[in-house]
Amino acid sequence: MIYLIAGISSFISGLGIGGGATFIILSLLFELLDINEARAYNLLMFISVGIVVFLKNFTKENVINKEYIKSLLWIILGCVIGFVLNKFIEESILKKIFYIFMLIIGIYEIFTSLKEIKVAKHSNKKGEN
Repeated sequence: MIYLIAGISSFISGLGIGGGATFIILSLLFELLDINEARAYNLLMFISVGIVVFLKNFTKENVINKEYIKSLLWIILGCVIGFVLNKFIEESILKKIFYIFMLIIGIYEIFTSLKEIKVAKHSNKKGEN
């Protein structure tokens, strides 16, 4: 089961739509891993997928640009802060933070989708007149 979840999550990550979160949620849901193990596997998956996607985009010259260089500092800073805070946050609290974060993302996605549907319906009605 863990291999199936890892494969599906890697596929979703390769598409660029958050496969790591999927992996953590599913591995915790099916009680295959604890939160620390799930995060460690997710990191390995993220690095692997990241290297493949980076190389694919690098060959197409899509990666190295001004925006990438500017964001790199913030990416590194965020990783370091997260790593340091991780040392001080208990596993149970971290798990709750993760679930709350995923709930917020889910609610945001629902409202964004509903807004897009409303705009699309409104555009279609204008085209009919």
